[in-house]
Amino acid sequence: MTTPEQSRQQEDALETGAVYQDAEGRRTRDAGAGAANADSEADRNAEHLRRGEVGPGIPEE
Repeated sequence: MTTPEQSRQQEDALETGAVYQDAEGRRTRDAGAGAANADSEADRNAEHLRRGEVGPGIPEE
């Protein structure tokens, strides 16, 4: 369980750039890994769009 102090510290780390987090919630302190996570996420999103998905697995009508 996370205490309020730990939560504040985690949010501060995200805001200052000491920790990187992608849309799926993966966190890392390594800028290179953060960029790789973002790139792989972008590739997955592009694939979903190519298939016509506009939401979480819902094909566009």
